Amino acid sequence: MTVSKIVSNTAFQQMMTYKLYSENEQQKKAIKRQLIKSVIDAYGDTYYRLKEGTRQAIDMMCWLSAERGFVFAGDDYLGDRYDISDRTVRNVAKILRKAGVILTVYRSSTKHNGRGCPIHLFVVHPYFNHWTSLLNLDFQADFQAEKAETPCESKDEQPKNVSTNDLSLKSINKNIRKVPRLDSTFTASFVPKEFVQAVRPFFDDAVTIEDFWKSVYLDTKMICDIVASETITYTAVDAFKQAVRGYKRGKVKTTLIRYFTGTFKKLMDQVYFDLPLPS
Repeated sequence: MTVSKIVSNTAFQQMMTYKLYSENEQQKKAIKRQLIKSVIDAYGDTYYRLKEGTRQAIDMMCWLSAERGFVFAGDDYLGDRYDISDRTVRNVAKILRKAGVILTVYRSSTKHNGRGCPIHLFVVHPYFNHWTSLLNLDFQADFQAEKAETPCESKDEQPKNVSTNDLSLKSINKNIRKVPRLDSTFTASFVPKEFVQAVRPFFDDAVTIEDFWKSVYLDTKMICDIVASETITYTAVDAFKQAVRGYKRGKVKTTLIRYFTGTFKKLMDQVYFDLPLPS
C-alpha cells in the first residue's frame, strides 16, 4: 500500500516523540514476532529461500518498528549494513505493500517539490490506527488501489545502486544550489545542536543534516541506555570530521553518508568495548 501522502515535519516530530508501545524488552520482542509473522505470511515458503542478508534487513525493519509501529531506515542504510542492494530493500517493501503488510508514506523533501524518504507503517502494529488517524489516511481505498496495479517485482538480488538520497559532497552541494531548501536552522530538534554546528559549514541544509544523524540514531538505538548521549554526539562529530577528511583525500568511493556511517560505527564499537564492566 503506497500512499502519496507527504508527512509534514511537524507530524513526523509527533510520530518520533509519541510514547513507546512496549514498556519493556519482553513486550518489544513479542511485538516484533507479530511483525515478522505478518512478513512470513506474505512471502510464504519463499521467505526461507531469501538470502541471509535480506532476512536480516527484514528482521531489523521489524525490530525498529516494534516500538512505534513504523520504520524510516533508508534503503541505502539497510543495504549497506547487510550487504544487499538498495534495490533488494525496495523490492522487499514493494512486496510487503502489495500483500497489505505495510503502508508507505513519505517525509517531505526540501530538495524538490515532492516526497522524500519513505516511512513504512506496519498494519498489524497496535499503533497503526493511530497513525492512519493522525495522517488522515484512507487505508482501504489505498489498499485496493495498490492491489489493482500490475506487479513487476525484480529478483531478490540485483546490482547495488547508489541511492539518490545519499549523494557525494560535490553532488549534494550542486543540488542544493539548484533547488529551494530549508537551511540548518530548520533541523529537527532530535538532532543535537553540537552535531548541527559541525555539519552546517559543509551542508547548511536541514534534511541532509537529519539524514546524517539518522545513521547515528539507528546504530546507537540498542545501546543508548548504557552510553551517554554526550559521548554519542561527540563520537558522531568526530566521525563526520573524519568523513570530510576522507572525502578531501579521495578515500570516499561510495557516498559521503555511507562513509560517515562506517566511520561512526567503527568509532562507536571502540567506545562500547572500552566501557567498564558492571560490578
